[in-house]
Amino acid sequence: MLALPLVAAAVPVAMYASSKLSLPQDAHLISSLIGSKMAYGTIEKNDEINLTHRFLGSYNKHPDREALVFEGKSYSYRDINAASNKVGNWLLSKGVRRGDIVSLFMVNKPEFIFAWLGINKIGATGAFINTNLAGKPLTHSLKTASAKMLIMDTELASQIANSLEEMQQMGYSIYSYGGPELFDFATPMDLSSVSAADTPEHLRRGTTANEIAMLIYTSGTTGLPKAGRFSHSRANLGPLFWGRFYKFSESDRIYISLPLYHSAGAVLGMCVAWSVGATVILAKKFSATYFWEDCRGNNVTVIQYIGEICRYLLNNPNHPLDKTHSIRLAHGNGMRPDVWTRFRDRFGIPLIGEWYASTEGTGALSNYNTGPSGSGAIGHRGALARLMDKGLKIAKFDIQTEELIRAKNGFCIECKPGEPGELLTLIDSAEPTRDFKGYHQNSSATNKKVITDVFKKGDKYFRTGDILRRDADGYFYFGDRVGDTFRWKSENVSTAEVSEVLSQYPDCIEVNIYGVQIPGHDGRAGMAAIVAKPTMNWDQFAQYALKNLPRYSVPIFIRRTPEIEITGTFKQRKVELVNEGMDPSVIKDEMLWLDGHSYKPFKAAEHKRVVSGQAKL
Repeated sequence: MLALPLVAAAVPVAMYASSKLSLPQDAHLISSLIGSKMAYGTIEKNDEINLTHRFLGSYNKHPDREALVFEGKSYSYRDINAASNKVGNWLLSKGVRRGDIVSLFMVNKPEFIFAWLGINKIGATGAFINTNLAGKPLTHSLKTASAKMLIMDTELASQIANSLEEMQQMGYSIYSYGGPELFDFATPMDLSSVSAADTPEHLRRGTTANEIAMLIYTSGTTGLPKAGRFSHSRANLGPLFWGRFYKFSESDRIYISLPLYHSAGAVLGMCVAWSVGATVILAKKFSATYFWEDCRGNNVTVIQYIGEICRYLLNNPNHPLDKTHSIRLAHGNGMRPDVWTRFRDRFGIPLIGEWYASTEGTGALSNYNTGPSGSGAIGHRGALARLMDKGLKIAKFDIQTEELIRAKNGFCIECKPGEPGELLTLIDSAEPTRDFKGYHQNSSATNKKVITDVFKKGDKYFRTGDILRRDADGYFYFGDRVGDTFRWKSENVSTAEVSEVLSQYPDCIEVNIYGVQIPGHDGRAGMAAIVAKPTMNWDQFAQYALKNLPRYSVPIFIRRTPEIEITGTFKQRKVELVNEGMDPSVIKDEMLWLDGHSYKPFKAAEHKRVVSGQAKL
């Protein structure tokens, strides 16, 4: 008779322990990891590592299912297979062979997908060039690809025209695809008489885990873009895991407005769809104006975001149809904590799938978020998950020297819960997702990303360059990029934390925080580029900032700007702002400075007072 009361008493204790240890979350993560690795094992056994087999698997299963919708036109898996076969056969006729690299410079459109699949179907590699590039960054990216052929979009002709001389020196043959011919320096891809028959199967059979499927470039926020080597194994394992973890199925309709030249749109969007047989609704580019109209009109169930996209959507005026949609999941990376709950509540998104990863990196985090617990976190690893996977470590980091701190024994020091440090991810060549392939044609940049003898003799880790912290419940939170956090008044200032606080002020539309040097002063002073509403009262804003931030974190300078410059993947650019400093003779935007407890105009006279040390900062 005593057994029943004891059992009843034990149930809430067990439930509390399970919740505190995050066992359900860890179980879901671990089962998704195991399931994806088992599926990949079958892929290896069947000699289907080439990523086109993920597309072909869905094509063979449901050839007439809708695979793609673009600007109102529908394409079946059969349509895409035939079109990509034409490209593959055309490439072979031009002498492209297995292992060759073909540069692809195209905006989002079906032809991008046809060309991508056609390249991979013959065992070649596509170099996905950022379509926002021009001039030196573009010629650098084309040179780094070490290709001899460029397939370009006719819409991007002017950018290529300005780099023709350099491309001729590199030996490029230039072909245009998918639009009217308005220029004479590129040869049109005439596919009218090219066979749509399957490309030779032996060209994709025998693909190894280490062979490169794509070159995907970094965003170039701190210099010229670097070409990350994205292997076929990673192009398989990422979608296999994400498909399980976020429960994708063939009934999903995935809206992709991110650029396909980047891994978020290409791998975690398009490849996920191929792996489960889903439908992709492809937008030419992101538009805050037409985003929800596209989603409602196409019965979208999954949306992708990156960087500031969710903030831009929140900045739209409220609409009666904000919650009228069929979206079950918003997944991506870079949703700011100050946006997270407002975005979920306003648009009624039941599941937010925030993830942390990099194109070339060796580790990833994910957050399956359905409520307040874990909101704003970039990932989660409970005690069980951390015990089973010890490949992610947060190590103590010196903000001033921008170097990892080593103990007397010579090894790095792992941070305790709550302590910020640089995230390091294990490098293991025997594990496809942990095998750092480095940057194509850039051994110097590759070597800078690798650190050895980290926690024990002989180990290797990838330096992410990101400052993170993990709380006691296993949630990981983004702090800053290495180099963005700065010192002022002998204190560390996190640009991300300051931006999060100031962005919540009602009249702030967008905020970009960075540090600038002042002659004669140690450290860097805080500066904010702000897009503000016309109703902004700067005195009241100053009071808000002084009340909600430590004095040393409150920006000394403000530049009122009509817009914040972003990268092609919706990340804020800081380098140019930092280089312009705080000199009003250089900066075209109106400037303000914190004079006591209010923001006042900052012009040449005020600049002279600050630089000479006459002003109290």
